[in-house]
Amino acid sequence: MYPVISMSHEVEQKLEGVQVYAINLDLDPLDEDNSQVSYEKDWHALHEVWQGKTKAEVVQTERITAYRNFYKLLGFNTKKTLPSVQNLIQRFLMKEKLDRIPVIHPIVDAVNIAAVKTLIPLGVFDANCVEGEISLTLSRGGETFQPLGYKEPEELAADVLVLADDQKVLSQFCYRDSEAQKIRERTRSIWLLGCQVPCVSNEAVYQALDEAQEQLKRVYKLTKR
Repeated sequence: MYPVISMSHEVEQKLEGVQVYAINLDLDPLDEDNSQVSYEKDWHALHEVWQGKTKAEVVQTERITAYRNFYKLLGFNTKKTLPSVQNLIQRFLMKEKLDRIPVIHPIVDAVNIAAVKTLIPLGVFDANCVEGEISLTLSRGGETFQPLGYKEPEELAADVLVLADDQKVLSQFCYRDSEAQKIRERTRSIWLLGCQVPCVSNEAVYQALDEAQEQLKRVYKLTKR
């Protein structure tokens, strides 16, 4: 059982059947520079699963369909904006040859492996950036938000689904993370999140979060806060 992220009343009404489960973990590296850990074999194993599949076959996968429907509920065009797991599969794993591996950071890599293995989108961010409590809410409009990889902040429109703490927007939920909460080289405390949507059981999300922790244990000793 994992704690549930609180939602505003408006979000609860809009997203019936949706829950976001989370766990706050402290990380102690098993090897200070993480040089002994590689997820290359894991990506090659996943490539064997998806190699040669068509986009239609990926889209028709039951869990990917469920998260595409969730994206449609949020107002996204799923031909242009793909759920994260579908995006990873189509960008890297469908080709005949795995010519590029999405290596980012051991924390992000571990969570991405777990997400693709379980077909459950997972989120992870630096817990030290959080001020107060985390919740899912709708933007009022005009909040400052600097998307990951952007040099300058922008202002959000009203009624955008966001993950926020008491002081700031952390992400446009399931769409864009922020510079404020990104995983950094010295990140040692994280929030790990999994989103349950209609047609996906809470047990499936629990299993995905469990799998992410097993992958992280290859690099870190984990302590639950």
